[in-house]
Amino acid sequence: MVALYHKVQRVETLQEMAEKETKAFKKRAGIDCLCHCSDCCRYEQIEATPLEFMPLAWHAYKLDLLEDWLEALEKHDSPACFFARFENGRWGCKIYHLRGMICRLFGFSGLTDKNGKVKFAVCHSLKEKSPNTVEKAKEYVEKGGKMPLLCNFYRRLTAIDFVLANQYLPINQAIKKALEMVYFHFCYKR
Repeated sequence: MVALYHKVQRVETLQEMAEKETKAFKKRAGIDCLCHCSDCCRYEQIEATPLEFMPLAWHAYKLDLLEDWLEALEKHDSPACFFARFENGRWGCKIYHLRGMICRLFGFSGLTDKNGKVKFAVCHSLKEKSPNTVEKAKEYVEKGGKMPLLCNFYRRLTAIDFVLANQYLPINQAIKKALEMVYFHFCYKR
């Protein structure tokens, strides 16, 4: 069994790869998030795996925030992401540098259909508010432009921990499970 710390390191490395590939795709395809949007954070049916939030949980423990976040998650009554900010003119992710894999790839990656054909999975807000930009990005992909694929990154997560990488949960439950796993790991180490 891979030690928790080593799993965290491997997930962080994979997330850095996703970040790098997504950033390169955005630059080459000429596409990016809309300013002050965060619509993806508001989406209530987003699912994630506990494994992709293990680095977040690890850092929460190191910063002595783990118990506070677990308590706050218990009280959080919205299906939108716990770490999303929408109030008082503030927007975006409170833990941007520690966000999960789905957050890094959403809107700027590809999906494969049942025939193995790659399709650009663009965000709906971009489609509505910036259709010309989306069309140019689609043309880039259709001409063979490189784009990160969701399935490739999630397959690599599976190689790190098969069970945790295959537990798709509503995002707040995935975060909570990761926090609980790290919490109990250190409770039993004491």
